Amino acid sequence: MMQIRGKSLTAVFAAALIGTAIQARFAIAQTANSNAGLQGGQDGMFDAILATPNYRTPVLPDSALATAPGLEQAVPTPQFTLNVLAPALYNSNAQFLSSGGSKTLEGSPLVRLGWASQLFDTPIRVSGAASLETERFVNAPGAAIDYIRTSARAQYVNPENDQDYSPFLSYVPRLDFDPTFANNFATRQDLNLGVDKVFNFDGDFNRVAFSGSSSAATVWSLGFSAGAQRRFRSPAPQSYALFGSPSASYVISEEWNVSVSMPITGRWFDTTDGINQRNLTIEPSAVVEYVIPSIWLGGADPARLLGNPAIDFFAMTERNWSNLSGASYVQWRAGIFLKTGWRF
Repeated sequence: MMQIRGKSLTAVFAAALIGTAIQARFAIAQTANSNAGLQGGQDGMFDAILATPNYRTPVLPDSALATAPGLEQAVPTPQFTLNVLAPALYNSNAQFLSSGGSKTLEGSPLVRLGWASQLFDTPIRVSGAASLETERFVNAPGAAIDYIRTSARAQYVNPENDQDYSPFLSYVPRLDFDPTFANNFATRQDLNLGVDKVFNFDGDFNRVAFSGSSSAATVWSLGFSAGAQRRFRSPAPQSYALFGSPSASYVISEEWNVSVSMPITGRWFDTTDGINQRNLTIEPSAVVEYVIPSIWLGGADPARLLGNPAIDFFAMTERNWSNLSGASYVQWRAGIFLKTGWRF
């Protein structure tokens, strides 16, 4: 009975992903919002928070950072994961403008439901997710925006070695809305092909022996993700991109950890109205995380019910260079996140 129910849930979740993707494909953009941009967004920020070396707070094994928990490990039984992030941030440029952007306090919560499973008896892990995201600004209400983001990912994982090369294929559609999920003014669909690779070390910086789950003995982790992307966007232009994301993490203790990353993206836009735009974007970030001890929450069971919460201290800059002077920008974000997760 449980097996049938699990298959039914999986079918419903897959149908929801497909339905959202179809909606993204045929949505018609009607307005413009400078905060959406052709490059700017929240992807790198959320990846950094969800990729910390914290195995107590469950997260989906789907990330742009190779050092994310479980990203290169098999999932022996199907699992659902629910994550909620509640941030309070300072933002130096809410509209991604080349100059004169609003300096403001920001709240950008995320709710994400994810699913992962092995594809039958193969070394291919499949996963999917659906997210609701918002951006709200104290001093820039006109820059507010809502997102619905879904994703589907297929990734090779070596069941005997989670430090092996791990190629993946992913499809990530996103719908951009005026508040509050009112008018769908832009859509984009990203098709990504890439590879992850991680190197795990113990506290003396000796390489951890290869296994299907070497994380238990890992203190230092170095990794990179690299690949290519085709983005379909409405309104135009479409674009191609090459990306690379080096990352590193350090487990200080059971409660404390540190991680850093620097996604780099080169993007070439299709020529539209005689304009041929080219961008180079870097997004260096740092996260210091404190996992709240379960004893403070009344024990292991109450901690699980509360989502095994963690507090993340976060800083990030997004810098975009472009052959179009008005498309270049710099944005700083810094603040604190409450991070929770449930697996079932």
